[in-house]
Amino acid sequence: MTYLPRTHRLADLTWPEIDELRPHAPVAIVPLGATEQHGHGMAQRTDTARAEAVADMVARRMSPQVVVTPTIPVGMSEHHMAFPGTLTLSPVTLQQVVVELVTSLHRHGWRRIFVLTGHGGNNSAVDVAVSRLRAELTDTHIAWSGVTPVVSDLVKANADSPVRGHSCEIETSQALYVDPELVLPERLTRGSATLDDLNPAGRLARSHPGINFPQGYDALSPTGNLGNPRLATAELGALLVDAVVDRICGFLTGLIGLPDRRPAPPPAPIALETS
Repeated sequence: MTYLPRTHRLADLTWPEIDELRPHAPVAIVPLGATEQHGHGMAQRTDTARAEAVADMVARRMSPQVVVTPTIPVGMSEHHMAFPGTLTLSPVTLQQVVVELVTSLHRHGWRRIFVLTGHGGNNSAVDVAVSRLRAELTDTHIAWSGVTPVVSDLVKANADSPVRGHSCEIETSQALYVDPELVLPERLTRGSATLDDLNPAGRLARSHPGINFPQGYDALSPTGNLGNPRLATAELGALLVDAVVDRICGFLTGLIGLPDRRPAPPPAPIALETS
């Protein structure tokens, strides 16, 4: 008989339930979000809601093999601080939050952990945190991803705006699918959607792929968003999010099949020549 937990959310379970579930759930997902502006027509919790929704969908699909921690609702959003209400953590703080949360999971027996960020601004801190954790937790597999980058091929095939990436038709479509209350359709406003819409620094940043030249969103777009969210549809959101879930489930299935990591053996001593 398959073990069926009452829920996959760790915060909603009692400790005896978690103790019973743990042998059946080898993977823990850690969702990360943000509280930041998303233009005139979308809520500040959008990135948090997308990460949480995808994590929940993956856990339901793979039940009982996956548990989900509480979502971290504030991330690295300094580039949005010109807009009222945005909250931000420093890179060092977010990195340490991820390290300590994952270390807590490790102390309770989890050896396969997936960090899922709904906000691209978190990427650099997450990457460093995962590098630290791989060195410190040598028996643990740790992976991470964003939401939209997992389906970059579908984004390229379905996006309309040459310049996009924040509160555009792609992100707004995902929001309409996972939680329509995130979106105020009558207030959606076209943002900077072409290179000509950007200021000189923004055009320089966006016209040289592979070169990082970060810009605050107040310099990129007076509305705070890129692309054209008016083109968003829940149908496109379903196509994208369902594909994200499919692909993450496929990866986690493979991750479960791996043996635990083991520390690399020390290098062989170098023989010194004697005369």
